[in-house]
Order: sequence, then C-alpha cells, then structure tokens
Amino acid sequence: GDSGWTRLMVELPLLPPGGALTNRIRPDSDALWPGGVTQRHRVAMRPLAEELLASFGATFLGTIDVGQMGVWSAPSAELTAVGFVADLSFSAFARLARGEYGGAPTRARHTLLLLNPRLSAAANIGQPWERALRREAAALIDEGGWRWVYAARALAQPDGSHLGTLVS
Repeated sequence: GDSGWTRLMVELPLLPPGGALTNRIRPDSDALWPGGVTQRHRVAMRPLAEELLASFGATFLGTIDVGQMGVWSAPSAELTAVGFVADLSFSAFARLARGEYGGAPTRARHTLLLLNPRLSAAANIGQPWERALRREAAALIDEGGWRWVYAARALAQPDGSHLGTLVS
C-alpha cells in the first residue's frame, strides 16, 4: 500500500455455524466445526472476509490447499487477502506469494493481507529435510516484515465459559 506496509495480518473472531455478525463474540472451538478448516472457511471466514473486504471491491477467487485457504483480490486497492495460512499449508501460500497463481502478489507495492494466520516460524514449516522450503519460509515469514494491524480474540476460562474479548 501507499504507507509502505505491504505485509499485514488480521485476527477476526469467527462466528459459529448459524451465528450472526450482531452476536456476542464467543471463544472458538474445534467442536463447532465437524467439517474442519474447510467448513470453518466456508461457514465463518468467507462471509466475514467478504463483509470486511467489500469496501475495497474485493472478489473471492477460490480456495487453495484443499479448500482451506480462501483468496480474495482487490485489484484497484492492490490487495490480495488470504485466509487461514498455517504452518501446514505454507507450501501453497508460498506458491501464491511467488506468483504461481497470478503476478499481483509479486509486485512491490501490492499488499498481502493474512486473515487469521496460524504461522509460527520457518523452523516449523515442512519436514526437516525440506531445506529449500524452510529457507523460503524464513525469507517470507521470519524476515518478511509482517505487521499485525488488528486482532480480536475471545477469551475463555478453563471450563470453556466466555471470559471476555481481547482487542489489540
């Protein structure tokens, strides 16, 4: 973007199946998602992301990595948003960042926005013998200049009851 911030991350609270944007934020639970991350993307992330990205004129392009990572593009805003990038799905994300799905993410002023990323560190990517993948992960994740711009996380007590919401 114009600010020079081109690698951004956002953590959004996900709505449970049947939830509405006006409902109170609750802690997320894998038990709510018997269909795993594919259901979580389809039922929770996609509607929320489309609402968030509508003002940028973003369109949903589809999913990569077996329906887990949704990809949105807003060409007029020089923005590509990707949901649920994780250590285990890094390889597909790396292909997107390299331009294998289109050249936009490779442009210097183009912004990549990660929605609810689950990336830790390059050392956790791939298998120990995948040295090239880990080097690429180090360059893209560890040294990539990513900035958190918003995070809203529902907090739970040990018994699972709602404690509050942390916004940073």
